[in-house]
Amino acid sequence: MRTQILTLAAMLAMAVPGLSSAAAISGPVTYAGSGIYSGTSTSLAYDPDGPLYSDDEVLLICIDHRTNPPFTYSTPKAQFETEAGATAIRGPSGAAGEAAIYWLLDQYYLTFYKTGTIEQRRALQYALWEIGNDYDGSAASINTSTGSSRPALENVIDYGGTDQAAFVTAYTTLYDAMKANLPTLRTSYRSTTYTMDLFRNLDPAYQHMVALIERVPPNTVPVAEPAITGTPQVGSTVTGSYTYTDNNGDVEDPSGTGTSYQFVTSPNPSIASASEGTVVASGTTGGAGQTVSYTLQATDLNQYVFFCVKPAAQTGASPGAEVCTSPVGPVTARVVQQAPTPVPGLGLWALLGLTPLIAWLGIGRQRRA
Repeated sequence: MRTQILTLAAMLAMAVPGLSSAAAISGPVTYAGSGIYSGTSTSLAYDPDGPLYSDDEVLLICIDHRTNPPFTYSTPKAQFETEAGATAIRGPSGAAGEAAIYWLLDQYYLTFYKTGTIEQRRALQYALWEIGNDYDGSAASINTSTGSSRPALENVIDYGGTDQAAFVTAYTTLYDAMKANLPTLRTSYRSTTYTMDLFRNLDPAYQHMVALIERVPPNTVPVAEPAITGTPQVGSTVTGSYTYTDNNGDVEDPSGTGTSYQFVTSPNPSIASASEGTVVASGTTGGAGQTVSYTLQATDLNQYVFFCVKPAAQTGASPGAEVCTSPVGPVTARVVQQAPTPVPGLGLWALLGLTPLIAWLGIGRQRRA
């Protein structure tokens, strides 16, 4: 039986620090009780008289289980911030976990949730809990019988299922797929099939959620991950490289108006963008398969050096956000090799490196005399 209950609190007066683009939402949610802690709503709004969060139905699914589901209370208990990203994940995975949730639902939402059995839905719930609680970025952290999320200990009959063997098969399929794919999944992965968002529950007694809308999200900008190598010494060369990804498959633009780079110096060991330092070299990269270099100058002494990239695509949304590396440095002075001072009288013998031999021969003659 489906029960209509209010579960999301009124809009908070102040957003969480660090989530400047987030906003609180409230509204009625219908909880189905279908083997997975999920609910749907068509009325989530930013405040009682504000705009809707979405014109389409929003599906909310719990992504951690150390706390209570927010659907079972007749009075408002949940306070959700939208666009919470990795802060909605209680476990240690961070950005890797955020990407993992999007990947899991991309792959299995249709077959394991929308058209799935109770056994498959319950397995999907455990897989989301695994990411939300136990996953740390490694395959070893994905385990059906250890950690906080343990599907191997559950009897699916207690949650409306009828086939324990089918439940075991379902969660084994999901966990094996996660072990094989998640450790190498890029942290910038986002769905191009569904619009998804992570909701952070500001009350620690209740679970965080993933929100899914069956609508293709807007085309997203490309992402660059730059790296810098080299010896931070005046006269030495540092080299910048990067990888390029685009969730929509838009090909990189390597032209003169395409992906651009900047070498930046700063007395600070951390910068958020090139504008916080001094740009010492810039240009277009020619594409992710290329590298660019910069020779450190005397003016760079004692500075940290960064490599910053702004990726561009030939089609779709572009350019992407500028990203800067961690620094190399601080830059040290050039070490000048001093030539050895010649000993007077040795002349050509010293230049030939025979002085020790001559000295030995001289000592030998004296002893024989």
